[in-house]
Amino acid sequence: MRIELSFPSEHMFLGVPDAVIQEVGSELPFSQTELDELSTSVIEACTNAIEHGNALVADLPARVRLDFTANRFQVTVYDNGKGFDFETRDFSVFPKDVLQERGRGLYMMYSFCDELSFSRENGGFAVTMVKIPKGASESAG
Repeated sequence: MRIELSFPSEHMFLGVPDAVIQEVGSELPFSQTELDELSTSVIEACTNAIEHGNALVADLPARVRLDFTANRFQVTVYDNGKGFDFETRDFSVFPKDVLQERGRGLYMMYSFCDELSFSRENGGFAVTMVKIPKGASESAG
């Protein structure tokens, strides 16, 4: 199944994808911890899309596509920016200053998701995060 969201590039809308993930996920075999990890990752990706990709221009929408089955929850966040050099980054490296307010988002996405990928699409940038419930087989369902 698929749900698509589009909202202005304003921080006040960051709760929208979180609410959808929590609601949809409550009907799937994900633990609350797994849903919270996915939601945190998506909020981080949306924050990056709004701030960096769309430069806080409200007229440039942040878009979120949620694809889900009982054994896989995939979320892709799109923005209108050029992205960053993701091919050479090691996202598994713990941030140097974990107490700083900024700079932990990509590490959190990497740590909380089972899959994390980036791409350039249609003149913009996309980050895709996948969460698989513990004990689920991706080939089932």
